[in-house]
Amino acid sequence: MAEKLTKEIAYKEFQKFFQDKPFVLFGTGMSCAIDNNFGMAALEEELKCKMEKESLSNKQKKEWDGVLQSLENFVDFETSMNMVSDEDLINKIVKITGAFVSTLDREHSVKILNGDGIWPASTLFKKLVDKTPGTDRELHVATPNYDLLAEYGFEKNGISYINGFHGGVIRHLDWEQSRRSITYGEKTVTGKRVKMVTRERRHVCLYKVHGSLNWFLMNNDLIENNSWLYTIPPDGTERLIVTPGLSKYKKLHQNRRELLGKYDTAVEKHNFFLFLGFGFNDNQLLNTAFLNKLKGQKCNGLIITKETNNKIDRLLDEADNLWLVCQEKADTIIKNRKYSDPLILENENLWKVDVFTRKILGG
Repeated sequence: MAEKLTKEIAYKEFQKFFQDKPFVLFGTGMSCAIDNNFGMAALEEELKCKMEKESLSNKQKKEWDGVLQSLENFVDFETSMNMVSDEDLINKIVKITGAFVSTLDREHSVKILNGDGIWPASTLFKKLVDKTPGTDRELHVATPNYDLLAEYGFEKNGISYINGFHGGVIRHLDWEQSRRSITYGEKTVTGKRVKMVTRERRHVCLYKVHGSLNWFLMNNDLIENNSWLYTIPPDGTERLIVTPGLSKYKKLHQNRRELLGKYDTAVEKHNFFLFLGFGFNDNQLLNTAFLNKLKGQKCNGLIITKETNNKIDRLLDEADNLWLVCQEKADTIIKNRKYSDPLILENENLWKVDVFTRKILGG
């Protein structure tokens, strides 16, 4: 008979996990914890509203009407967007999405940087980065989010990070130069000899696998430019964000080396995976190698999210060492397939990342 799960067992397992360095994947839930308008429901309404004012060709109108009909039939937004394939229509969707999310980003950037708002995982990331070993000072982190809320949280909390870009106003993708930007010289003394050694600061290596509000394609070159973050990109440039629907896979394929190459390598090197506010709806991110880590190799995994769904529940049934911490009414529920029943923590909100950090990792 399966062992009964207790609070003591769960807390002990969580603390044991964090003796290892995780690969962290955070999703929309981390932004929605600050403002629900970052969620898919708000984006769906924005696209419905703004697309009514757009001049569409017959083909575009047919595709968009297909999206609306699918939504009326209670098909989820991500799947409904699979109806779109027209390039010009995709570009309209990108422009509307970019403008909408950038407006939210601008509002909350000021709050986070001024200390009037808090990105909820800031304390957790500070702890994870600070405890990286001297021989491997890099915490690998991925997100499909376009917004820069995490980056503002890193800045506010003194967490160094790189994302592969290097340069001045216009930054180009160069991982080697990006990594050099977080190095420093340190004097070491051996006997009578003084030697200058180059060290890396402890830092986050951030993979924005669906692009970012400040990423653009200019002359077929992927660049980062904060000066265009809250404006309409100049003629000849295209904001690089991968919007919902099958069309995103084309974008990912076209820019796979830039967006996913380093990410794939990092996944392979890890044995502990931490998911924050991630709904497991993205098949591209959950590639074969990733799922094999959780299911085939039985690596440790921990999901912390407000709401569960069918995909998460199925994955829990297939992965021996995967844990879920989520909300159930006013309580927290903890699940792992090895135990007979879920653990319910009444009137506790351990599913909130800042609360989890305080109770499990202390401070």
